[in-house]
Amino acid sequence: MSSFDDLFAQHVATGMARQLALADLLGDRGWQLDLNAGMVTFGNDLRYPIQLLGTESHADGTWLWAWANQSAGVSPHLLELAGWLREHGRIHNVRELTEPALRLDRTDGHRIALVASGLTGRSYYRGAYQGGAIFFHLENLPSRVRGAVPPERTFTVLGQVLQAFAVDHRTVVVSFLKQQGWRVDDTPGGVMGRHPDNSTVRVTFDHLGRVSDLTGQVQPR
Repeated sequence: MSSFDDLFAQHVATGMARQLALADLLGDRGWQLDLNAGMVTFGNDLRYPIQLLGTESHADGTWLWAWANQSAGVSPHLLELAGWLREHGRIHNVRELTEPALRLDRTDGHRIALVASGLTGRSYYRGAYQGGAIFFHLENLPSRVRGAVPPERTFTVLGQVLQAFAVDHRTVVVSFLKQQGWRVDDTPGGVMGRHPDNSTVRVTFDHLGRVSDLTGQVQPR
């Protein structure tokens, strides 16, 4: 696997967990972006500062990092997080984080934003427009979005990630449980996780390294 694939497997589940929590918060609200103010508004009641990630173009099938978009003319303040990701990619030799533009058939905005979410601790939003979409991080979200997911959602997140993406299953499971505060016992026979509230999860894998069984017990609240 490439360095980006490794990074994606390590962070996709925690990124997905934040996106599910964000969806619960936003509901069906519409969005309006004010780049001059560096703010996004959802509906009539939610307003958050943003950091730009980049854009997808449907016309040429590419991703363009916000720091590489010379025509946008946005404030450097809105590019600080994207710049940090670029430097992280340079240090760790992750080309997808350092190349100005990427083909969407190589990696798309959601994959990049999920990695960014895992690395930075922030949720992201994909704002679709005619001909493409803009991706940006949200700042100052409530703790129920930024924090660890409740144990019962752990099973939902892992199931969705493993069905949606071609990833190393063991890396996803172990990384996610550790990031969510579970105590993890990773052995050749499988993975056992115990949450601080004593909820448990047990995962076994087949000969190809895919999850063959995912069971557990969630403590009542």
